[in-house]
Amino acid sequence: MIIVFLASLVLIALCILWLPAWSAALLLRRMGVPQPLRVLRVVMPSQLLVAAALIWAADAAGLTNPAGYSLAILLLTGIAGAAIVWRQRRGNV
Repeated sequence: MIIVFLASLVLIALCILWLPAWSAALLLRRMGVPQPLRVLRVVMPSQLLVAAALIWAADAAGLTNPAGYSLAILLLTGIAGAAIVWRQRRGNV
């Protein structure tokens, strides 16, 4: 039962992390931007590495609310990834 719980937590965390960038890419695709999903090959793994490093750094710094800072890091990293994907519409990536 614990495996199912941990798997669901990981799935929820990945959805929080990657859904904003994926949504921005799909919106750009509907707007007619050529190949908006191509940038996701770089953005999504980078988001995962940055979020993991920031969560590790926050834990090493001794912050006392792991659920809070993990959620905040996932949300802000997801929004930053969406901003990077959105900049592709002007060709700035």
